Amino acid sequence: MAADQEYFFIQKKDDDTLPSLTPDENTVDRHYSFEPQPYGAAPFMFSDGACEYARKLGIVPGTDIPDILFAGTDLVVRKHIRDLLIGLDLPGVYMHPAVFVDAYDRRHDDYWFVAIPERLSCWDRQLSEFEDEPLELGGFTLYSVYSYSLDAAVLDKIPLHQRLLFKMGDTLAAWFVCHQDIAEIFRGNGERGAKLVSIKDY
Repeated sequence: MAADQEYFFIQKKDDDTLPSLTPDENTVDRHYSFEPQPYGAAPFMFSDGACEYARKLGIVPGTDIPDILFAGTDLVVRKHIRDLLIGLDLPGVYMHPAVFVDAYDRRHDDYWFVAIPERLSCWDRQLSEFEDEPLELGGFTLYSVYSYSLDAAVLDKIPLHQRLLFKMGDTLAAWFVCHQDIAEIFRGNGERGAKLVSIKDY
């Protein structure tokens, strides 16, 4: 299917030295993934929650912090990427200042958390492979999906500009998905801390 070739999952690059972000309690209490924050609200706070475990395994955390960081499947991006996304005027995409304290206790203030509260369920139930029994979590029905094929009937009803960037709905993973037209923002020749995985190759 053509759409499967046009879209990519945005995932963390395969590199054990990269940070895995953990929010502090205040950030968790603010439902950071789902609720747009009021203008002027305090930044979200993240630390490298896996660094001590990594060190026990003999993995030395990296000192060069990439442009794109991951808190689970959520994205935290540097200001210049945020500015590119703002310039696209994407509907339903919200960004809030974020601070990251790395494994060496260095504070990075130039990040922004990307939030998309409304998820888009556009994977084809006939062509995708998934676990038959879903989980009921927080009022949502979520599936473990093993391979994806996108549903053209769903996507074709939505103008392209409104689906350039979204979070996959009705899945446990809830990956960020981007269209090929904006893929280079996240790809950055592989140097931005993210990898793009084609839907058809997942």
